[in-house]
This record gives sequence, structure tokens and C-alpha cells, in this order.
Amino acid sequence: MFSIDYSGKIVFITGGGRGIGLALTEAFAEAGATIVITYNSRDPSEYVQAVSKKFGVPIHVYHCPAEDSKRIDEVIELASGEVGEVGIVIANAGMSQWVEMIDMKDADLHKMFDVNLVAPLFLARAFTRHWLGLPATISENEAAQGSRKDGVKLNKRIVFIASISGLVNMSPQHQVAYNASKAGLAMASKSLAGEWAKYGIIVNSISPGYVSTDMIKNPPPGEGERWVAKWNEMTPVGRFADPKEIGDTLVLLCSDKASTFMTGHDLVIDGGYTTY
Repeated sequence: MFSIDYSGKIVFITGGGRGIGLALTEAFAEAGATIVITYNSRDPSEYVQAVSKKFGVPIHVYHCPAEDSKRIDEVIELASGEVGEVGIVIANAGMSQWVEMIDMKDADLHKMFDVNLVAPLFLARAFTRHWLGLPATISENEAAQGSRKDGVKLNKRIVFIASISGLVNMSPQHQVAYNASKAGLAMASKSLAGEWAKYGIIVNSISPGYVSTDMIKNPPPGEGERWVAKWNEMTPVGRFADPKEIGDTLVLLCSDKASTFMTGHDLVIDGGYTTY
């Protein structure tokens, strides 16, 4: 049996103050990591400081809309100066909207892909450029020729939080845009793993099933009991995941015990949902 100790390591989590993100913050804090989290709408500082006190580790909080590439660059520089060198990046921030595609507004469709797919790519690109010592801004010449940093071995980790919605068409809710954005995210992870292995960057994704968060526990009025019953019925283990189960899995996945050779993998954590 082995234990996993993250003492001395810095973990960066977008959306780390609520839902699955909060479970990730708690799990890595329990493992001894120093944590940097970002938020967009609701400042989680008060609660995460309670987590910090409970586990005796520093947790640093920055405001950063997930899809704001300039702010991402700023936060990376701030965190590097104020906290230290980040070794593990988890792109967790996301959004969902239950609406038929025929009724989805242009702005909402763009927002879904900006937050769920484009933002994680912004984050991964920004951190990788930072790790490689490249400027945040990509010059026209560099964009044409590509960066050359062969021989660098960084020993870094990037994880995208995808979803089984990117693997199967979920029911009974309508969420075409969400499904497509999460499918793209899992493929982005696989593709980046191939591109960045030469730099010593391990890239994986996870695809959780239904997790007991506020979003899942509060479906649209009038649909709640029917939807929740259906979701549980379609999950062989007969329940939603506890957020802690997702957090603990990520602690293992990002450790040197598990992911020194595993890259480009999408880890499904769904209670058997996709076995049907």
C-alpha cells in the first residue's frame, strides 16, 4: 500500500470553489498541496480559507473568467510570483444549459463552447508557454514557424474535466451544445498529450457521470423528481457520485504513482452509466 503526499507541490484549479472544483480543492488540500483556485461569479474565499485551516495548507484565490485569455496570463504571472511554480493544472470551470438546440440563442451557443472548450485550451496553452519560458503573446513569426523547445522535460500535469456527456447522448435532458463541447474537450486532451509529451507534460481528461452537486440536485422546476429518478435508474450502481470520489481519483491520477506513463487517456468515472 502506498500513500500520496503532495507537500511542496502547487495545484492550479479553475472553478475550484464550488461543485466538483471544490471537491478537488479539498482532496488536494488533504493530500498536502498548496492550491491556487480561480473563480468567476462567486468569491469562495471565506469557505476555502476554512478548508485551508482544516488541512493546514495555503489556498490562494484569484478572480479570473475562464474564457478571458489575457486575465489567464495575468493570473499565471501573479501566482508564479506570489505562490511559486505550478506543477499541476486542472481545467475544471464549465457551464451547462438544458435547452433544445432549436431554441438555443447564438450568444448562448458561443458561450458554451468558449467556457467548456476554448477556455481550457487557453489555460493549457498559457501554462505551457509559461513553463517553456515563452512570452505570453504569440508573435506572427512564431505562429508561422512554431515554437522550438526540443529536449525540455518539465514533469508537469494538465487535466481537463470533461464528461460522459461527450461519450453518450444523455437523457432525458436536451443539451446538444454541452455534449459537443465536452466531446471536443476529451479529444483536445488526447491531442495535446501527443503534441506535448516531448516537453514532459502529461495531459489527461476525466469524464464523470452524474455527481451530487447543486447543479444536478436542482434540475428545472417540474422535471426534478422524474429526471433524478431516470438518472439513478440508468446508473448501474444506483446513485450519483459523491464529489469526494472525483476529488480522490484526481489526487491519484495526478500523482507520480499513476501518471508518469499514462497520457492522452480519458478516465471515465460514471458508476457504470456508459456500460449500457
